[in-house]
Amino acid sequence: MTHVIEKRPFIGLFLLFLFYNSCLIGSGYNPKISSIEIYGNSNTLDYILEREIQHPLFSSLDSSLAEADRNRLENLGIFSDVSWKAIPLQDRTAILKFSVIESIQKTPPGAFPIYEEETGWSLTGGWIIQNFRGRNQTLQMGGSIGGKDTYGFNFSDPWMFGNHVSFSISMGRSLFNHNFLERSIDVHSLSLSFGKWFGHHIKTSAGFELEEKSFFNESVSESYFYFAPDVSVKYDTRDIYWNPSKGVLFKQFLYNAIGLGSSDLSYTIWNQSYSLYVKLNKSDKNLILAINGSIKRKLGDKQEVWLNYFGDSNTVRGWGLPNQKLYTSGNESFRFGHESIKGSIELRKDIIPKYLTKYGTEFGLGFIAFYDIGIISDNWDTIFSIKPMSGTGFGIRIPVPMVDVLRFDYGWGFRNGEWSSGAFHWGIQQTF
Repeated sequence: MTHVIEKRPFIGLFLLFLFYNSCLIGSGYNPKISSIEIYGNSNTLDYILEREIQHPLFSSLDSSLAEADRNRLENLGIFSDVSWKAIPLQDRTAILKFSVIESIQKTPPGAFPIYEEETGWSLTGGWIIQNFRGRNQTLQMGGSIGGKDTYGFNFSDPWMFGNHVSFSISMGRSLFNHNFLERSIDVHSLSLSFGKWFGHHIKTSAGFELEEKSFFNESVSESYFYFAPDVSVKYDTRDIYWNPSKGVLFKQFLYNAIGLGSSDLSYTIWNQSYSLYVKLNKSDKNLILAINGSIKRKLGDKQEVWLNYFGDSNTVRGWGLPNQKLYTSGNESFRFGHESIKGSIELRKDIIPKYLTKYGTEFGLGFIAFYDIGIISDNWDTIFSIKPMSGTGFGIRIPVPMVDVLRFDYGWGFRNGEWSSGAFHWGIQQTF
């Protein structure tokens, strides 16, 4: 039997049933659903929403299924508000109605100042369309000058070839100064990726990157040209992606760089990440305990130019970004390496739950307290002989269209009985 999800006006509905609808639902109201309707998507094509709705027709209302459908619609990332309700009909069946309000989905052409933690301020211009052609595709074109000189193109479609079979392609160039080595970095890259979901929780992707990366200054120049295939597997049971209140997210990622031409580069990176989210209260103002553990292993080449570090918004917070003076002094050599292990705990509290403003955009405010701890080393064999570095502090989270959430954190680092002077960090999306 084919079930058609309709989109039509309220003709034929009864005001009395509308008036009592919320009361009936609150009393365990579970009528048979005779139709499913969608309202509010003026730009987004109907089928983009229909494929996310899985509540069956001609069966009793299941509020847990309807709520899961609502969450999937919100997780598309193109709506400021998503809601559902059952509207009773005279024949004792009901319409399951989903209402959406589309968020800001493209930036106006122009130039805007943008700040990045590692490279500072840049003047960025271009065009970003998040819901291109109403198909939930993303199209980005643009560039920047300043702390980071870039130009590039990116396109992605989460359903390019059918049920959660995705495709993405990006190409571009970036030029910027290394923050702790006396080098500038020039990167030309092309990447291609395909993804496939197996059910709702297992998400896989495979792709490759073709990249030329040069590290240079007035007296030294090193260039690497390489092909890098990658594979990722995720197990994801989160309810809401941008701010989960329950579920887990386990990630495995393999990246293998193979030198081409005269480049003899060869290394493999294996990243693992394990996150858990638990709601601690029953209020609409969520109090969430979020826990993450991550491991990075690296086999192969470990030249200085490929060094990683701890002490930014995505690693151990509360430490200032390393610079050339700090690195060459060797005073904090424990912050640099190729392999690492890290843990984070965040207590996330909604101060103002996300809501729709009169201007049609979302707004909200969240407060977090965090504790990070980690070890980074050149070699895995020595990693557990190094004393860990940690950081603790607090921050705020502000939901923003197109980037999910802005985060601002301030913390203090701690190691070997001593506290750092503190550091401010900012970024987009949740830390994990």
